[in-house]
Amino acid sequence: TDRGLAGLAFNDPGGERAAFADMSGRWPNAAYVEDMSSTAPYAARIFDPRLWRADQPLRVVMIGTDFQLRVWETLLRIPMGKACTYSSIAASIGAPSASRAVGAAVGANPMSFVVPCHRALGKSGALTGYHWGLTRKRAILGWEAGQVSS
Repeated sequence: TDRGLAGLAFNDPGGERAAFADMSGRWPNAAYVEDMSSTAPYAARIFDPRLWRADQPLRVVMIGTDFQLRVWETLLRIPMGKACTYSSIAASIGAPSASRAVGAAVGANPMSFVVPCHRALGKSGALTGYHWGLTRKRAILGWEAGQVSS
């Protein structure tokens, strides 16, 4: 949008329609226009660590409940290469018995990767639910671990 990035979706080759349907479901009143010249710089800044700059944060538009926003803000504080459990997120926002609600808020995150919902794990540290599949979640966590160690 003119105000900033409003969503980020992953899709496999040939899955563009499914990704579009998912985005349309999240923002049914939005007008969608393919504009690679505007989105390519965002993609580069998101996925190329050499372009990450703390003094030039991405402009994003996050719409959610107060609870969701608190969960998403907590996800932003999890360092790359690290992960935490839904229950630890719940405790950190002052709602220690709300692990399931935290899981729902993590699942509703429209800005995957940018707001690192992939860093949220089950109580035992197991990989659990990820909108784009556990294979992708595992791959992202592995990629991040490689970035931290290099």
